[in-house]
Amino acid sequence: MEICYTLNVLLNEYPRGLLAKKFSEYTTKDARLARVAESTREAFNKSGLTAHNWEHSYRDALNAIVIGEAEGADMNIVLPAALMHDIGFLYGGTGKTHGAVGADKLPEFLAQYDIKYPEKDLLHIAACIRTHKGSMQNESPETLEAKVVCDADFLEKFGIFGVYSGIRTHTEFNNDIECIIDRKTKGMEKLYLETKTGKEIAEQGRQFVVDFFQALDKANEPYRT
Repeated sequence: MEICYTLNVLLNEYPRGLLAKKFSEYTTKDARLARVAESTREAFNKSGLTAHNWEHSYRDALNAIVIGEAEGADMNIVLPAALMHDIGFLYGGTGKTHGAVGADKLPEFLAQYDIKYPEKDLLHIAACIRTHKGSMQNESPETLEAKVVCDADFLEKFGIFGVYSGIRTHTEFNNDIECIIDRKTKGMEKLYLETKTGKEIAEQGRQFVVDFFQALDKANEPYRT
């Protein structure tokens, strides 16, 4: 199987550490965003979640920088939404419901850390969180910022990271190998990227995920009854 990386030239242009530096520049300029990052890190580190954790949220934020800047999105909305897109899991949300739960619980989460946003921005961030599963949940992100947040999250479902995060996610949900194989071989065709940049970065990694889990399916055949 030929290795096809999730990240194409658009992301390969960023040498090691550059995206982290860009994120640091955003948080240095915006003290409120820095508090969002620190609060989200603290909350997820306490949660013990395997896949939907700070590591994942941070990668999504870096993905969002690449996509959001290229698309001309409002990063004052995109970055806090990307960082907090999975907070629904902290309030009992499931794979299907955590977007809605996170959007509804956003004011409570921010209040817990004494973080305040103007009402208009709060509603916009909540909308990004609510629809971040996009085509996976038959949702349609409406604003450019919501589309960027959706695509930033979807990048982890393509290519090598698609395999890595897929296994971690299904382990977190306690799904067996048959469920993982079924969802990852059949589900990839349903994933729709919302932005031109997102499509350019992720699309080449779609078949890699399908090929890997088809190979896993074949390897698992002798163990079936």
